[in-house]
Amino acid sequence: MQLLQNCKVHYIPGWDCHGLPIELKVLHSLDQDARNGLTPIKLRAKSAKFAKATVKAQMASFKRFGVWADWDHPYLTLDPEYEAAQIEVFGQMVFKRYIYRRRKPVHWSHSSRTALAEAELEYPEVHVSKSMYAIFKLLTTPTKDGLLDEFPKLSLAIWTTTPWTIPANAAVAVNSKLQYAIVEVQSPSPDVTSSSEDGKKRIGSVLKGSKIPFFIVALDLLSTLESKWNVKLAVKKTVFGSDLENCRYAHPINGEECPVVIGGDYITTESGTGLVHTAPGHGQDDYFIGLDFVDVIAKLIMFSFSFSIYRINDGFGENPVKQPFECDD
Repeated sequence: MQLLQNCKVHYIPGWDCHGLPIELKVLHSLDQDARNGLTPIKLRAKSAKFAKATVKAQMASFKRFGVWADWDHPYLTLDPEYEAAQIEVFGQMVFKRYIYRRRKPVHWSHSSRTALAEAELEYPEVHVSKSMYAIFKLLTTPTKDGLLDEFPKLSLAIWTTTPWTIPANAAVAVNSKLQYAIVEVQSPSPDVTSSSEDGKKRIGSVLKGSKIPFFIVALDLLSTLESKWNVKLAVKKTVFGSDLENCRYAHPINGEECPVVIGGDYITTESGTGLVHTAPGHGQDDYFIGLDFVDVIAKLIMFSFSFSIYRINDGFGENPVKQPFECDD
């Protein structure tokens, strides 16, 4: 804009020379033997060399395009002078109390074992993320209202689009203002096949069993769930979400007691069951809710160990999550 107004502009070009993409590019250029002998210091040196070579090539292209700039004095984020200036600015921010210490959820790469920026996220085009309905057995209620006496096999029905986070489950969140129904499954449809060859819907062990437990679901989602599960749901009792707070249920993997908590406005009756599987290590809403009732870091460590074991077993081992259906929607 300044050039169009006949002003002289002193444009200093610059390059961001740090980041995971540069390191990955270097690693992909090395064979396995070279990777085995690679130390962090050597990787940084190779990354710096690669970055400088890329800057030189891009600079030549910009010159050919006729871009006017101070090409003899560009700034590079790997220059010691630039890094020193960044530290100085950061120090000033600390003294002005703009910097505070707190944990927060970030995108994480399991393969690279590092945090990822939003722009660094890549998803395979052919990948299909399957959703899953599951039930968690209710163990106790905060009041002696006879809920478990009346319905001894009572469970919470949840729906998740990230089944792989089930081992990290720490709570089930409900909306205090929503009305929930305790339902009994009647006459499962014989048309529902147990085959998953079509890749869209598979009946789970719960609906195939002879003794189907009572479920708790959002009342407004009753007809939707009947259609998805191909069953008839009979309402036996209704309660508000606030009545379910502080109930305890059994974790589907390790049997640990977990709480039912009050969630935010993100819990609606647009999809799912109205009860939200909550894993504090996976998602912004889950994290901030988890801070109030669970040691998030301990849960993350447990999940990291569990995830490695389940990957080795290629499944959920001998203690699978009980699920009415698994589907792609």
